[in-house]
Amino acid sequence: MSFESILILLVILSYSFATLGIFMGTLAMRRKVKVAANWFTFAGFGLHTLAVLVTLVAHPFAELSAGYFMQLLSWLLIFLYLAAWRFLRLPFLALTAAPLALLLFVLSLRLSNVTSVLPEHWAVLFFGLHVLSLFISLGLLAMAFGSGLLFVYMERKIKTKMPLADFAKGLPGLSIYDKVNKIAVVVGFPLYTLGLMSSFIWLPLSQHQLENPKVLLSLFTWFLYALLFYQRMALGYQGRKTAVMAIIIFSISALSLTLDFFLSHHSTLLQP
Repeated sequence: MSFESILILLVILSYSFATLGIFMGTLAMRRKVKVAANWFTFAGFGLHTLAVLVTLVAHPFAELSAGYFMQLLSWLLIFLYLAAWRFLRLPFLALTAAPLALLLFVLSLRLSNVTSVLPEHWAVLFFGLHVLSLFISLGLLAMAFGSGLLFVYMERKIKTKMPLADFAKGLPGLSIYDKVNKIAVVVGFPLYTLGLMSSFIWLPLSQHQLENPKVLLSLFTWFLYALLFYQRMALGYQGRKTAVMAIIIFSISALSLTLDFFLSHHSTLLQP
């Protein structure tokens, strides 16, 4: 077994234990279990970072596989969670961060042999404008997705005056979930716009048409994201409406990402 294979196995195990621990610790209200889950998340993130760097050193930047970019998205998701936990004190995001990171990492293995050959002189520009900006915005959307689900759950319990489950009693108030939504919108929408607009520079090079279903889906996602941005910034919307909108946008983004990697230009040889 190669060193890269060992790293991949250790990352999967770490994120798996983190996912199992965060759910068991939350449901059973066991603080020590949740602390252990956080340590597994830290360990997985460290190993994941090493795996990303090893792959980057071992392969030319312009010939990285689609699976590598999926792994990078998974890494960014954990990075954003750790940043939110450290600076914003939002540990509840672990409920979605570890499971989503694990899912993305496992899916990346399916794409490890799908090579995206980028023109050498475009590679860094493509990475910086398109991939990195989109991935950060998607990571923020994933955070808004998780907080949105919890917002809807908690609000329903409060409005119907139904008793909260034991695990929910330790969760933060509705204003905290709305705060995450606002951060995802204010920071994520400009980045998503930058990433999407830069992809239109790429379309003529990859010989794809604007009628591509993935492209149309991405444009539809941007429209919804823009609507959410307008609602929050211009109309002052907050609460359930913005939470539900974030859930919808992330769900559509996940579908678009799947089409992007499996059906379109990221899995196509791109000649200089």
